[in-house]
Amino acid sequence: MLIAHISDFHIFADTPESMLVRKDAADVARKIIADIKDHIPALDVVIFTGDLADGGSPEDYNLLKEILSPLSIPVFVMPGNHDNRENMYRAFKATTPFEPSPNLNYEAVVNELRILALDTLVDGAIHGALNSDQLDWLQRKLQDQHSGPTIIAMHHPPFPSGVTAYDKIGLKAGKERLGKIIAEYKTQLIILAGHIHRPFQALWHGAFCQVSGGSAFQHGLDLRAHSIDPGGVSEPYSYHILSFKGSEKFINHVRYVRL
Repeated sequence: MLIAHISDFHIFADTPESMLVRKDAADVARKIIADIKDHIPALDVVIFTGDLADGGSPEDYNLLKEILSPLSIPVFVMPGNHDNRENMYRAFKATTPFEPSPNLNYEAVVNELRILALDTLVDGAIHGALNSDQLDWLQRKLQDQHSGPTIIAMHHPPFPSGVTAYDKIGLKAGKERLGKIIAEYKTQLIILAGHIHRPFQALWHGAFCQVSGGSAFQHGLDLRAHSIDPGGVSEPYSYHILSFKGSEKFINHVRYVRL
């Protein structure tokens, strides 16, 4: 089974709300979707970890759906801090099994793969959070053992990048309890996130964790302990392809796309 992990397209129909977002964000997103569509062998699933839009107007999501339309495989989305929860729900409710709650959490199972999507959006804030109801929901889902791999997908990473400025705007509320829940899970668990606009991997409480590249812009790298925001940087764009063969074998590939 092959899963594409993409993030942070920041699609806008009119004007971007973020200064760093490239003006041709929709065009570069089309190139990425074309690469996913044409991949050989065919990919099975796309997981899109937030900041689908850059403002979240209904028109933004209509444009995004048009960009995604060449794909015939499932695309599982979750909100980021630049999304609008209500408008995103309306745009994707027909294809996404959102839970009946104020947050856009859900569980999806495709063949042997289980996806647990978490809504970390805090209205009006850059950082993310998980409340006690969401964490209770996740804990119950993980207690229901699954024979295949489980992916937790969310926008704000709970795990550190090592870049001080970015780690200050990741997941805040709920991070400690989430770590304890993750640590208790004894079979294969993967956490996919976005938000940082710089691809990296980490091991956190025994789980393999990953942030995908952001096509709308990419951040620089500064690992000094007291660094300020490194700002934007021009680097090759990549998304990730996760390959599963059974419940034990997992390979993670980097896929570069010329934008």
